[in-house]
Amino acid sequence: MTTASLSWLRHDWVGTASDFHSKELPAERALWLCSTENPTLILGSTQDQSDVLVDAAETSGIEIVRRRSGGGAVYVAPGESVWLDITISREDPLWQDDVSASMLWLGDVFVQALQPWVYAETFRGTFHNGDVGRAVCFASAAPGEVFVGEDKLVGISQRRNREGARFQCVLYRQWNPVVWGSLIASLDVQEHVRNMQVATVAAPERDIADAVMSALPR
Repeated sequence: MTTASLSWLRHDWVGTASDFHSKELPAERALWLCSTENPTLILGSTQDQSDVLVDAAETSGIEIVRRRSGGGAVYVAPGESVWLDITISREDPLWQDDVSASMLWLGDVFVQALQPWVYAETFRGTFHNGDVGRAVCFASAAPGEVFVGEDKLVGISQRRNREGARFQCVLYRQWNPVVWGSLIASLDVQEHVRNMQVATVAAPERDIADAVMSALPR
């Protein structure tokens, strides 16, 4: 790769989660800050829609959409969550053929970027989810995700194709599961989500995005 292609582009995008998920991002080094206009519960690519109560979501004014990367549901909302997509090409030195190791570098980026606000570590263990983790992203653990002790701080899912990888990352400024946890169909999962501890960073969204941008490897 050339020196120019090793630099990172920055895009600040505002719109609906549905529109952003349908957007094909170029396979290049870039950080996309996605500021959603509406509260949204985002299902994983293989997740059954029966996992959520669609009618209750409509009544609550929460949009239900599906992403094209795996994992459990993720809630995003203006002011509460920070959503960053990181893209690379297959020719990038950061690309890993081994999927189980492919997000470790990015977890380390977040650990470094978030140091001013929190001490965190990249999870390097074996992927585990269980019934709750299959339904809700922040109840699972995958190599490369970021934790403060046992509490997840950054959830990451990825979509890979012949051109490159798109890492979809979410962390929370505020964790308010009462707002959306009741939209999960399973009562057992609802209870777990209500009691689940999640690490947060109260810094402004753009400050977090700026810090991650600065920590990306050149």
